[in-house]
Amino acid sequence: MRNILNLLITFFVFWVGNQYFHEYISITDTKTIILATVLMFVISFLYSFLLTVSFISIVVGVGCLTTPLLIAGSVVLTPMKLWLLDKYLTGFEIHGFWTYVILTVILSIVTVKVNDRKD
Repeated sequence: MRNILNLLITFFVFWVGNQYFHEYISITDTKTIILATVLMFVISFLYSFLLTVSFISIVVGVGCLTTPLLIAGSVVLTPMKLWLLDKYLTGFEIHGFWTYVILTVILSIVTVKVNDRKD
């Protein structure tokens, strides 16, 4: 359920950015917004999988090397995802450094995080 909510929130952020801030973020059509949203989800899922494998591999001694790098990478993961979309997805353009920063902050604030408490 959390993943579906994050997909919808990301779609909404991209749609609002395209509708109201078209000079900063340009997306050609709804299909491109959907594709960008799905690609953001896939990249996040792959990153979460790599982080899990890295934590598990601490037992054999390899995770001690990769886990800190992956945790440090999480700080720049959203801007990297946005840059990859801008570079490789036709019809998705972000204009300016500050647009990356603002989109990163907005997506970090509004996406749903995992709640670790046990009921």
